[in-house]
Amino acid sequence: MFVLAAVGIVLTAAAAQEALVETPDVLPAGLGRDETFYVCTACHGSAIVRQQGMTRESWEQTIDLMIQRQQMAPLEAPLRALIADYLAANFPPRRRAPANPFAP
Repeated sequence: MFVLAAVGIVLTAAAAQEALVETPDVLPAGLGRDETFYVCTACHGSAIVRQQGMTRESWEQTIDLMIQRQQMAPLEAPLRALIADYLAANFPPRRRAPANPFAP
């Protein structure tokens, strides 16, 4: 019985690990997608990128913050511009929801 439980745990862990594997396809197609994916996912999952919506200036500031506070390696200017352009085009600021007319 113990052996079956151990096998089940190992198989479940293996399936969970496979589910965590991401590829650039999780991001919208476009110039700079692969570069953005590999630079960003070197430190965190792509979900944190996909949940954001910022202006190009805010993406630039976020890159600066990660370099200054998170020890991200500085990017060469052409690569940085490519990534900032990609992020701004594919993850722009989101529209705010209309005000709740029932809020006090």
